Amino acid sequence: MENEWNEAEVQSALARLHHMHIQLRHLRDAVPRLIEPMLIQQRSPEDLYTTFAKSVTTIRSDINTFTAACREDSYQDILRRAAESRTQNSDDVPAWKVTEHEDWLDVRKVDSPMDTTPESAVNTGVHQTPTTDLAVFRAAIERFKQGNPNIEVILDETTRRMKVALPPQACIHFEIEWKSIRDREPTYVVTTLEKTNMHAAITKAVSSRAQPSSLDYLLEMLASYIDIRSRKCSNCHRLLDPDAQFPILRSKKRPKQSDGNDKLAWQAYHISCS
Repeated sequence: MENEWNEAEVQSALARLHHMHIQLRHLRDAVPRLIEPMLIQQRSPEDLYTTFAKSVTTIRSDINTFTAACREDSYQDILRRAAESRTQNSDDVPAWKVTEHEDWLDVRKVDSPMDTTPESAVNTGVHQTPTTDLAVFRAAIERFKQGNPNIEVILDETTRRMKVALPPQACIHFEIEWKSIRDREPTYVVTTLEKTNMHAAITKAVSSRAQPSSLDYLLEMLASYIDIRSRKCSNCHRLLDPDAQFPILRSKKRPKQSDGNDKLAWQAYHISCS
């Protein structure tokens, strides 16, 4: 293959693919974002039209941005080189599965130090212990994956951020940021890639969880949203409340069941039913 890339160029291409990957994942919830205004009680038909029109404009912009990025020469060159490489080395290209390479998105940052304390952390009260932090992250991820093999988890060891992508039917992509403060319990800040009202309500509910310093508890809670669009409220036993809202609150309780099973389980509640 002509004009072989050096290592820096390869890593730049991987970073570009990473960016495209995030954009594509964001488009997975285009339809739910489009119809969300119809699921919320609006003050008037005019308000419904205005909100819906904004959703259409936003989603059209997202699609156009992704389409334009796919057509760029630099991206097409990456695909062309990949195709040529596969043709020339067809016997040495194994099937790729993200479940076997969860850390592939971190390749673009391999040159960043993982065991040093940045100067910006000096005298700021931020307690940085990368080795310990990463060990906690890795152990929690391993335990979580054993019980949730269908949920994608990606750890960026450089920034100590974790991405948790629920299956397509949930349309939720969480990001967890670890913030350690000296002589205090660790803090985990959760955000979502999606920016709808429903996702904002979910992050607010997650931020008020019962065990804010437990990473295992947090991961379990995030996994409980896998059926957000189908799980009924444990109180009123309905999927949508009078305002057409899903039960976004989560509480780990020991439900009473006729079969005698009293194992702790995540219960879902509407805000209006809490």
